[in-house]
Amino acid sequence: MKLYLHRNFLLSFAASFISLFGSKLLMISYVAYVYRESGSATLAAVVFAADWTANLFIGLLGAQYIDRQNAKQLLVWLNVVAAGVTLVFLGFSDPDLFAYAIGIIFARALLNSAVNNARVKALVQFFTKKETDLFSPVFNASLPIAMAVAAATGAFILKFVEFNVVVYIDSATFLTAAALMLLVKPNEERTRESIRTARGAAETKLRGIRNAFGIIARDESIASAVFYIILSVTAFQATYETLITVIPQVWYGKGESGTALFFTFESVAVMTGVFLYQYLNRRGFITDRNERTLNLAVVVVITALYALVPLFEGNVYLCLVAFSLMVVGGELIWVHQFKQMIAKAPAAKVSSVLGLQTAMGYSLMGVFATVFSWGLDGLGIGSTIYVNIALVALLVAGWELPRRARRIEPATQETAAQEPAEPAVRAA
Repeated sequence: MKLYLHRNFLLSFAASFISLFGSKLLMISYVAYVYRESGSATLAAVVFAADWTANLFIGLLGAQYIDRQNAKQLLVWLNVVAAGVTLVFLGFSDPDLFAYAIGIIFARALLNSAVNNARVKALVQFFTKKETDLFSPVFNASLPIAMAVAAATGAFILKFVEFNVVVYIDSATFLTAAALMLLVKPNEERTRESIRTARGAAETKLRGIRNAFGIIARDESIASAVFYIILSVTAFQATYETLITVIPQVWYGKGESGTALFFTFESVAVMTGVFLYQYLNRRGFITDRNERTLNLAVVVVITALYALVPLFEGNVYLCLVAFSLMVVGGELIWVHQFKQMIAKAPAAKVSSVLGLQTAMGYSLMGVFATVFSWGLDGLGIGSTIYVNIALVALLVAGWELPRRARRIEPATQETAAQEPAEPAVRAA
């Protein structure tokens, strides 16, 4: 644990966590309020969809700009602006102003997505390359942990305070994050190199997107990382977070307290997954050679646990255990693939690559959450889960089978080239 007592890491992780917590707190409090008032999973999912879809715009249009900036300065200003935008919500908290509130959530989501990209750029500018490899798995965990803690808090906080108080708390978190970020001392050499390289490669938005896509397409490790990150945030995270918003009330009649309980367990499971990964990785149990096998094994276990969830309708404790183990498994995949993507991507293009992955992943996350919610309203919980499991199987098979064929073909050709030619038969 002493490895993590690094000044820049502690400050940047705390600022990242607080900022991400703030970005989710108001949204999730509003989701809980909308679901309580309407009883519609679809309507509540619109709030999530608006938040996730905003990542498409930043990922495609803003990531190249972020690559060319000083991450520290950018993060300070983004958090200050987010604090101001949050206060605008005070005029639109009435349920009848739902459409306007969604617009504010979308604007905040744009800022949140920019913060998410800039904090990854900070991994390059704040640390040495060795420190970046060490800190990136834990640093990335600030996002799902913040989401889970915000969900637990947001679902329960309205029992104790008025909604306007949540808005003020939310704004204060952004200002706190900005203050912490001011105390960070970036690695000057890597900051200068990163900015110089990024600004030296002047390119249009479209060309930048093409180049980022080319980086992903040419490197199988990055391509695989992007696929599994997108799989984890769509078929797993988007769906189980929708479920743990609905299940506590529908199955167990626990309302907001049940939702808070499930999200609290999620935050603990995320931390467990992060440090389990660090333990296994630092002891050599996770390598490039066994990465594919481990990915598939974890996906199979998560999917099997998902299939068991409908059987636990009558037992909240077994349901909590199943969801927690799913989150641990999903975090093992996400943390490793995120680390691979950061390590393999060129330092000057890391935000562009992450931006493209984010644009694809979180836009699809919004689609998955919305469609999954329609299924919950129309088909019921059990049937919707089984449809999702079938989709996971198709996606993984569609990715891994061609990948396996590409690996087998060169090996076959190499073996054939090494076999000695048969001697010619001499004429009698």
